[in-house]
Amino acid sequence: MKRLGHSNRVLVVVFLCAGCAVAQNPGREPSPTVAAPTTSAALASPTGSQATPPAPTATPRPPLSGHGGGVIAFSSDRGGSPGIYVMNADGSDPRLVTEDDNPDSGSFSPDGEQIVYTSSAPYMGGLNVIDLDGSDYQRILGRNRAMSDPDWSPDGKKIVFVFHTHQYFSLSIIDIGGGNFRELTQPVTNQSNDSPGWSPDGERIVFSSDRDGDDEIYIMDADGGSVQQLTDNDATEYWPAWSPDGTQIAFTSNRDGNWEIYLMDPDGRNVRRLTDEPASDWGSAWSPDGTSLAFASDRDGNWEIYTMLADGRQPQRLTYDDAQDLDPAWAPR
Repeated sequence: MKRLGHSNRVLVVVFLCAGCAVAQNPGREPSPTVAAPTTSAALASPTGSQATPPAPTATPRPPLSGHGGGVIAFSSDRGGSPGIYVMNADGSDPRLVTEDDNPDSGSFSPDGEQIVYTSSAPYMGGLNVIDLDGSDYQRILGRNRAMSDPDWSPDGKKIVFVFHTHQYFSLSIIDIGGGNFRELTQPVTNQSNDSPGWSPDGERIVFSSDRDGDDEIYIMDADGGSVQQLTDNDATEYWPAWSPDGTQIAFTSNRDGNWEIYLMDPDGRNVRRLTDEPASDWGSAWSPDGTSLAFASDRDGNWEIYTMLADGRQPQRLTYDDAQDLDPAWAPR
């Protein structure tokens, strides 16, 4: 996934077209990313078969060098419409991956060679995979519902994501080949379950949910069982991300009156604040070695991508553009 202009929500809400399902989060404001119309590619059937691949949207070039500690993907409308981009971890050499069907919410494959992302076209939401150069597009799932927040399992076999309906947002899972689509969370009217992320061993999933009234952070087994609540306060806790060694979870919260990034242990203890800005900071992604975090912030007057050390020191701005740059994801290798 999502995301600006927030009150108590930081979720992308994707509008699918009049007469079709408009994915809404009851009582929540939509995300700041405004989806611009694009030409839709041929789409798959709701059973998950692949769509006809569109032509690559980026001119093939040598792979990114990985300067600065790897490769970071992010969402941006810098090209005039929503797109997914990649760049070196020092901010150099940004490249377009795709602008197909209002793409959003990218996450890397375990080998760092592909990105899974969600898209929206008239009457169809999609879960898709594409190479970093914009080639080898594959449709994993197509439905007349919106989807968001995909995350690739550490073993490369599954995708967990948010499936939107008129009544609720559910955490769902599907095999990378498009089979075995199933919901992990119970369908409860007006309940939202969002921003799932795998543990490094693939045994558990961390996520945000408003099932108890406020958005809090939870973990559960990969099959949806053994749900455990980690945070419990009157604030909104969102966008959790497990550290590569499994010892910490980063998340975004407004518990201190502003959107900031925090760390906690996987049992919910030892919460500490990493950012302290009058502006908003949100959406964290871990570097492969666990020493740094990428995040989005409007501290310089526009939404840009930044990195910082895992203790909050040495923030560094990576993007410089008048557009909105959001949703960072760091390639695992």
